Amino acid sequence: MSKFKIVVSDLHLGAGYAHDGNRLEDFDQDDAFATLLSHLSSESEQSGSSMELVFAGDTFEFLQVPALDAREAFEPARAYPAARYEPTDEASSRRKMDLIIQGHPQFFRALRQLLDNPLCCICFIKGNHDVNLHWRQVQTLIRAALGAGGDEERVVFEERCLSREGLYIEHGNQYLEWLNRWPDFEQPHDPRDATALYLPVGSRFVCQFYNQMEHQHSWLDGIKPLTALIWYLFALDYACAMRALISLVRLVPSLIWGSLPVGWAIHESLQAHEELQHALDDGRHMAAVATSLKERSLFYNQVDMALDLYAVPRSGGSLGRLGAYGHAVIPRGQDEQLAQRDRLCQVAEMKRIHEGARVIVFGHVHEPCSLDLGGGAQYLNAGSWTWSRDMAEASHGDWQDLFRNPDRYMSLRRLTYVRIDYDSRGEPHGSLLTFHIDAALRQTLWQRFRTWISPSES
Repeated sequence: MSKFKIVVSDLHLGAGYAHDGNRLEDFDQDDAFATLLSHLSSESEQSGSSMELVFAGDTFEFLQVPALDAREAFEPARAYPAARYEPTDEASSRRKMDLIIQGHPQFFRALRQLLDNPLCCICFIKGNHDVNLHWRQVQTLIRAALGAGGDEERVVFEERCLSREGLYIEHGNQYLEWLNRWPDFEQPHDPRDATALYLPVGSRFVCQFYNQMEHQHSWLDGIKPLTALIWYLFALDYACAMRALISLVRLVPSLIWGSLPVGWAIHESLQAHEELQHALDDGRHMAAVATSLKERSLFYNQVDMALDLYAVPRSGGSLGRLGAYGHAVIPRGQDEQLAQRDRLCQVAEMKRIHEGARVIVFGHVHEPCSLDLGGGAQYLNAGSWTWSRDMAEASHGDWQDLFRNPDRYMSLRRLTYVRIDYDSRGEPHGSLLTFHIDAALRQTLWQRFRTWISPSES
């Protein structure tokens, strides 16, 4: 039997109700996603091909859904305190998942209809924003919502990756910023409390900073990685950048020692981090930083070295140590973004060798790409269905325009996904595709017309 796979990543479904004031809801493409699944299911039925839909992590945004009490109603416009977003125990995770299902009825209805086709199945791989998929109660709730309560073969949950048939799919967070890594992603429990899941610095930062600031700057979540965002904020909103920086450096104790590489660079970054904390507590010094370009350049270099604790290693080490940037901040953020891209390409090459994979798919960075690795192998990134835009080469004027006119940017969506087809030898071949809902509707109407005038052609 012929077969194909569809990979989507980083949908970030929250509690829904974006039009009722939920500023933390990032996914507004329920209609488009349902249309895509309908189109793919029809193709599967007509061709007799089996189809596997793979969610490559961060399908659900647990970090921006409050853990409400059993009888407490969700208030979309309310800014809940950080303590309501942070719980990761099984019962709280189940309540969060229940809110997500209630907030996206069309999305889950589309998945149920997909499973009405016996040739289709679904696989969920967890990411750093939906590590809660680890819990059995959450999995059971999702299967029930999809009408597959007792069917564990057609709705599968992978702890970290899918590696089979020459294909390797993983979210990717474990290879990038230290602040988004788990000591053990397959068993992600908090070492201090086995009934809860560990939350790394990046996740705690979302709960304690992002979830408050998105009510002011709703575009924040579309800029990756976090360390790059802080540099861009310094160019746009100095006060907001300082709040973000202070919030981040206070979270360093939750970096578990042992999850960090040992070496001189880490020792130097820890020392810089300690010095940065003292500087941030020195009101007179920070007043000088705010008014003197010389002092600001020195301060930014100090921040640069301290952020090496969290960020992806850049080629040549931290240029901040050499004073290469001066008081410029946008180039620092751009280098952080480029380092992420390069790192995932390197990891894809390692997976090609170690896993024997011909097609490697990641998500996490919200930047779709398709690259040849040599030897017939490919690396693809599935991108995201939330708002995102490549700002790695944007000018200061572009950033100011985003800051002043966010709706102009956030209304844009690139609905990308990866399709994997198999040749006559059973070897996979990947394609990065973009779904255009208008074109899909026209095609569907044309197919219906052809079927009406000539049923034998279908």
